[in-house]
Amino acid sequence: MEKAQTIIGMIENAESVESVPEPILRVTIQDLIDEHDLKATVMVNGNRVWSRKRILKNLKRIMEHGKLYDKRKPKYYPIGSLLKIPAGGKPILSNYFYEFLHLECGSIAHYNIQGWICMYPTLEHLKKFFLKNENGKRVLDSIPRWNTDVKRIVEAIEQQLFPLQSYMRYRREH
Repeated sequence: MEKAQTIIGMIENAESVESVPEPILRVTIQDLIDEHDLKATVMVNGNRVWSRKRILKNLKRIMEHGKLYDKRKPKYYPIGSLLKIPAGGKPILSNYFYEFLHLECGSIAHYNIQGWICMYPTLEHLKKFFLKNENGKRVLDSIPRWNTDVKRIVEAIEQQLFPLQSYMRYRREH
């Protein structure tokens, strides 16, 4: 926590935070979080700033395994006649990435991380989710303009998940 306070203090001393537009401030803070490997939650105007490095590191691990769980696949266990609860093996999907998915990417929480993995157990399911989230939109298209740290992460995720499409999009734009 002290490390986070020191770094936020660096931003406040460098320039008046109130004068920096939020989209620029969010990216600046994200870079500092990644540069100093901060684990503390940093908020701007009540919204979390996410570590790009942490999420991409977890994505790389998921891509290496081809699935979001390790060994035992999570499944739903019935509790009574109507209720069922997701539970199961150890997830490869980190809690941090899971929170990012259900808070920023147009997904519901699915009860817990195992519930999310039950819905999207493999890398192919994750790819389909990024093309069409639970709101029926491409994840990148559902992120507000001001949420620049999230946009950067989703763009990087798409580059990893869809390298050819990302390359073709880049060629068209340049």
